[in-house]
Amino acid sequence: MNKPQLFRTVAKIGLVSLFGLTAPQTWADTTEDKSAIEEIIVTAQRRSENLQQVPVAVTALSRAAIEKADIHTADDIATRVPGMSFSPFAPGQSVVSLRGISSNDDGAGTENSVAVFLDDVYLGRISNMSFEIFDVEQIEVLRGPQGTLYGKNAIGGAINVVSTKPSDEFRGKIKTTIGNYGRKNFAGVLSGALSSNINAKVSFSSRVRDGWVENIVTGNRLKDENVQSVRGQVLWYNDATKITLSGDVMRLDQSDIARIPVFGGVEPLHLALGGTYKKSTNPQDGFAKKDAQGVSLKIIHDFKDYTLTSISAYRESGSEWEMDSAGVPQVNVVDEIHDFTDQYSQEFRLAGDLNNNIDYVAGLFYLNEKTDRAEYFRLVFNIDDRNPLRSAGDGQDMIGAYRQINTTSSFAAFTHLNWAMTEKLKMGLGLRYTYEKKDILSWSSTSNGGFVIATDFGGDLENAVGGAVGSEAWSDLSPKISLNYQLTDDALIYGSVSKGFKSGGFGAAPANAKEARTPLAPETAWNYEIGSKSDLFEGRLRLNLAAFYTKYKNLQFQRFGPLLDDAPGAFGVFLTRNAGDADIYGFEAEFTWVPMDGLYVSGNYSYMNTEADFNFNGFYNTAPATADIRTLELTRAPNHKFSVNLDYSHDAPWGGTMAYHWDWRFTGDQRGDVVSETTKQPKFNLSDVNVSWVSENERWEFSVWGKNIFDEKYISHIYIIGPGNQAVFGDPAMYGISVTMKFN
Repeated sequence: MNKPQLFRTVAKIGLVSLFGLTAPQTWADTTEDKSAIEEIIVTAQRRSENLQQVPVAVTALSRAAIEKADIHTADDIATRVPGMSFSPFAPGQSVVSLRGISSNDDGAGTENSVAVFLDDVYLGRISNMSFEIFDVEQIEVLRGPQGTLYGKNAIGGAINVVSTKPSDEFRGKIKTTIGNYGRKNFAGVLSGALSSNINAKVSFSSRVRDGWVENIVTGNRLKDENVQSVRGQVLWYNDATKITLSGDVMRLDQSDIARIPVFGGVEPLHLALGGTYKKSTNPQDGFAKKDAQGVSLKIIHDFKDYTLTSISAYRESGSEWEMDSAGVPQVNVVDEIHDFTDQYSQEFRLAGDLNNNIDYVAGLFYLNEKTDRAEYFRLVFNIDDRNPLRSAGDGQDMIGAYRQINTTSSFAAFTHLNWAMTEKLKMGLGLRYTYEKKDILSWSSTSNGGFVIATDFGGDLENAVGGAVGSEAWSDLSPKISLNYQLTDDALIYGSVSKGFKSGGFGAAPANAKEARTPLAPETAWNYEIGSKSDLFEGRLRLNLAAFYTKYKNLQFQRFGPLLDDAPGAFGVFLTRNAGDADIYGFEAEFTWVPMDGLYVSGNYSYMNTEADFNFNGFYNTAPATADIRTLELTRAPNHKFSVNLDYSHDAPWGGTMAYHWDWRFTGDQRGDVVSETTKQPKFNLSDVNVSWVSENERWEFSVWGKNIFDEKYISHIYIIGPGNQAVFGDPAMYGISVTMKFN
C-alpha cells in the first residue's frame, strides 16, 4: 500500500465508520459499570481532558493496567504500545524508538529522540530512562513530535509518567511477591493528611531475583534483578494554590546481561554446539550499578482568569557498568563505562481562556545539564591488567579510552491555543522556539597500542586536565497546526501537521581532536497525520485509527567498524555521523470492546514502513559501507506489531471478585544495525496471564501470574561488533504469587 492509498483508506474509515484513534488499555476492575468503557482523563495537552476528545496520538495505560501487567520498566511498556520499541543494551543503557525515530549514541554530547517526563520533570540522559515504574497513576505515550506543549522538545515522541497523588484520607497498601529464580519483590505506599491542608505520601519498591543465565566460564549467574526505589510527596493547598514537593531515590546493583554470539541474529553460537540460551561463555561476568535521585517543587496558582504553573527540579544520576562485548572466552573484550549527570530544569506555564472560543497554554523552559562520561575499551590478554595477581608473562592489555564532559544549556518558549471556530470545528495552533548550546571537553588515551581508540589527544584524561574544546549552538522554530471536527458527541476526526527538532551534538568516542570539535547537525522531522476517535454501541466499543507520514532529516547515527585505512580484519572504531534521511509512514489502530458484562477485549495493531538512505560511504572498509548505500529500513522499526488482551471478572461464589487476564503480544523483525543485513532481531511473541481474587471489602488481593508463559526464546537486543553479531536474550518464563493488603 503506498502513502496516498494509506491516507485515503484511513480517511474513508474515519468518516464512514466513525471509528477513533487511540484506545487505552482498560481492565474489568476500572469501572463500576461493567458494560461500558470508562472515560480516560489525560494531560497530554497540559490540561485534564477526555482522551477521546484529544486530537493527539496518545496511548494511556491506567493504574489497573500497570498493576495487572506488572509493569516496571520501559521494556514492559514497549510491547503494549503501537509503534514503540525498546532495546536494552545494558542495565541503564537502552535504545527507545517511537515510530522508527531513535538514537543509538549514548555519549555525553548527544541526547535522546524520545523524551521521558516523570510528573512533568524531564529525565535527560539515556541512563535515566531506566527508572523504576511503581506507585503510578497513569502512563501516557505520545507518538510523533512533541514541543508546543512540553518544556523539552521531543522529535520522536514523549513518555509521560504520572504518579499517584497524596490523599486527604489515610490509606496504605503493601504488596509481596515471590516467584521462580528466587524472586522476592516487596512494595508499598502510605498516604494521608498531616493537617487540614497538608497531605503526604511515601512509597517504596524492592525487586530482587536471581540470574537465569549461567556463565559456564566463571560459574556465576547473569541477568539478575536488584533494584530499590523510594518516592515521597508532600502537598500543601488552599482555595487558589497547590504546592507539591516531590523526591525520589533509586539504587540498582546487578550483574551484566549476558551477550551471546549469534549467527545472522537467530541461532546462538553455543546453541549450535549443544548448549541453551540460558548459558553464556563470557570470559568475565560484568556488572551494572546505578544511583539516581531527584527533587522537584511544583506550584500551581489559580488567578481565576488564568493558571500559573512553576516546576523547579534538580536531578543527578551515576551509572557504572562493565561488560564483555564479544561473548567468547577466546577474546576478552571489556567495555567499561562511568557516566555521571546532574541537571537543573525550570518551567513556567500559563494556561487560560482568551474568550469563550479560545483557550491557550504558553510556557518558558530552561535546562542546564552536565554529563561526565568516560569509556574504556580493553583487549585483555590472559589476566586483566587491573588484577593484582597478574603474572609477569601475562602480556600487556591493549587499552583505549575516551572521556567527555559536556554542558548543555537549553532554552525554549512555546505556546499552543485551541480555537473553536464553530460549535464542532476546532483549530489548534502551536509554535515553539528552541535554543540549545553545548560545550564539550574531550580526551582520549591509549596503552600498548590502544584498542578501538587509537589516538592520544586532549591532555590528562584521568584528571580532566586540558581537553579538546568543542562548542556549538543551534536554534529552531517548530510549528504545529491541527483541525478536529466533532462529528457526534462520541465521534471525532482530526488532521495535524507538526515539526520536530533535535539539536546537534558531539558524537561519542571521537577518533581525533578534530572530530572531537566537529559538531553533528540537528535532526528535523515533519509529521503529517490524520485520525479519528469515537465510542460506539452505547459505549461498548472504542475502535480508533490513525495514519501518519514523517519526513526525517539528518539522522544522527553511530556505527562500529574498521576504517578505510585500517588493515583487513581490523576490529574497528565507533563513528557518529549525520548518516542520511528517511521517509516513514504507517497506520495504527487500537480498540476496546465489551461484548458482555465483565468481559473486556482490547488490543492494538501498527504497520510501519521506513525507507532510510544511510550513507557511511568514505569511512569504513566493510561492505556495504564502501559501496553506494541502498535504501534500508530504520533500526528498531518493525513493520508489524500487535497485541490482544482478554479480561473477565465475576462475583466469586464464596464472596469477593475473581478476575482473569491474558494477553498476547507480537513484534515483527527489526534491523539492529544501520547497514548490516545480518544484524536482525527476529520476530517474537510474548504472552502473560494473571488470575486474582479480591475480597469483598477490597482489603485483600491474591494473584497467581505468569509472564512469557510459553517460554519464548527471543532476542531483546542485537548489535554487530568486530566480525560478528552479539545478542541479548529476553527473560524466559517467569511465574509467581502476589499478595496485596490495603488498609485505611
